[in-house]
Amino acid sequence: MGLAVLGSVLGMAVTLLTGQVVGAVPGVIDDAPGAMSVAGFSWLLAALLAVFVLQSLTPAIHQVAMMIMDAALVREIGVGITEPLLRPRSVAHLEDTEVLDMQERAKGKGGFHLAQGLGNLPWLLASRVTLVGSAVIVGVMFSWLVAAMLVAVTLLLEWYGGRLIAREIDVWWGNTEEQRRAEYLFNLGMRDAPKELRVFGLHGWLVERYVREWTAGFRPVWERRRKNVKWSVLTGGLHLAANGLAILLVGRAALDGRLPLTEVATTVPAILAIGVSMNGYGVVQVRRGLSAYRAMQELPDTIAERHPEPVATSRHRTETMPAREVRFENVSFRYPDSDKDVLRDLDLTIHAHEALALVGVNGAGKSTLVKLLGGAYKPTKGRILVDGVDLSELDLAVWQRRIAAIVQDFLRFPLSVTDNVVFGAVERADDEIALAKVARESGIDDLVRRLPDGWDTVLDKTFDGGVDLSGGEWQRIALARALFAVHAGAGVLVLDEPAAALDVRAEAELVERYLELTSGVASLIISHRFSVVRNADRICVLADGRITEDGTHEQLLDQGGTYAAMFRLQAERYVTAPEDPESEVLDA
Repeated sequence: MGLAVLGSVLGMAVTLLTGQVVGAVPGVIDDAPGAMSVAGFSWLLAALLAVFVLQSLTPAIHQVAMMIMDAALVREIGVGITEPLLRPRSVAHLEDTEVLDMQERAKGKGGFHLAQGLGNLPWLLASRVTLVGSAVIVGVMFSWLVAAMLVAVTLLLEWYGGRLIAREIDVWWGNTEEQRRAEYLFNLGMRDAPKELRVFGLHGWLVERYVREWTAGFRPVWERRRKNVKWSVLTGGLHLAANGLAILLVGRAALDGRLPLTEVATTVPAILAIGVSMNGYGVVQVRRGLSAYRAMQELPDTIAERHPEPVATSRHRTETMPAREVRFENVSFRYPDSDKDVLRDLDLTIHAHEALALVGVNGAGKSTLVKLLGGAYKPTKGRILVDGVDLSELDLAVWQRRIAAIVQDFLRFPLSVTDNVVFGAVERADDEIALAKVARESGIDDLVRRLPDGWDTVLDKTFDGGVDLSGGEWQRIALARALFAVHAGAGVLVLDEPAAALDVRAEAELVERYLELTSGVASLIISHRFSVVRNADRICVLADGRITEDGTHEQLLDQGGTYAAMFRLQAERYVTAPEDPESEVLDA
């Protein structure tokens, strides 16, 4: 910013020195009495040259400084948007359209980016310095009245331009949902589903849909801008007329002999400098950037107001819970903006040191129950008790560290094998003994030895030396992550479809192995394969949002209810296909 101001000051110095040089030339040439000496004129020219060289260098230096500042600013913007979104322990705010719209405004698009706005701020400040300095030159050299007129016209037109851009900002703020849709389509093609899009030949559809959504998002903004153009042209014409009038007045004064050549040569460039100092574009960009900044500033408060975090009021040691049980007591839940309960008056108890299996048809609410257990959502009705203490009274951050969960859509970090495992308990990342132990227990030690860089191999082939793993290998990595968390002190192990990419025999063996290794913690197993859950201490059937059956595998078969019917249906399917190795497990 200082460099931009320095450039403006040097520009005014060039104007003053140029006027002095032009005014001195006739006297030096004619060697008139009282005229400047040749030596003095030489020094004047040298000063003009030096100032001109300095002025010429400042843009390059300023550009380097702006690149450094822009990089730092982009980093801070990323932190300013990401941190408040990640801070809450629940996830309901990530499905709130108002929060998502505020996030989109903070990120900025179509010229509304904070970095772009602040990048114009130094030039706007420099233009203000030029405006004031040039007005002083015009006032001193020619007329304060003309200087005041030029400043008034410049500021008035900039103010009116601000009014126009404010209307544009209002349109942009009210139209961010379409922009979110366009961003989703962009990410879909670049990251989320590139293989599927190619398999189904949807690349043309995706591009067309992206252009349509992006255009729909910005069309109202463009329409507002088109309306602003005619007013911008009119205000620009008025500004040009004011500057033209000022120059005509200077010319008339020069012809009348009332204004010496030095003053003429200084005043005219100063008037032109006032003209170009009307930085309407800079004002527009700064205002657009500040609108994104306002959204970034309001984002944390919006999240806090719409989704307040529960305050831990219990003095119980969350680090040792559950010592007895986790109980869902008359729990109902529906997702935001939905009119249908996923869970209805559900009662369920998960005992410490017990392996509990949960089965049910797709959409029964099994994964939703896991989210409630982890505090990602709060029950719509009822409560969840941990050793008799309401979950809402516990320190949610500490409770979530007590849960080691492997869900169906587990994360595949494009990082090293080590990082992918120790993220289960990052505070124990340096525990190489625990890392080697879970590698043996999870069966990934052979895999790690085969990798080109062992534990340091990046699990993404888009990086140098990186590799891709199969679905089954990735699930073993994810299970090792959960086991690492258990060794670090997690008290609840959740296996939500823990090894769906493995064949049924391998999955059953893997789950059985994990239950042996984690017998000291409460385990919740969710799987659609009954051969996987049959050896659990207890099996619960979730249907219509409630627990409808509860017992061991044998007890539930004897009852002849939903579990028995589902088990026999699945077993019968495999028995009719004896070549399938899964039938051997189901028949066992």
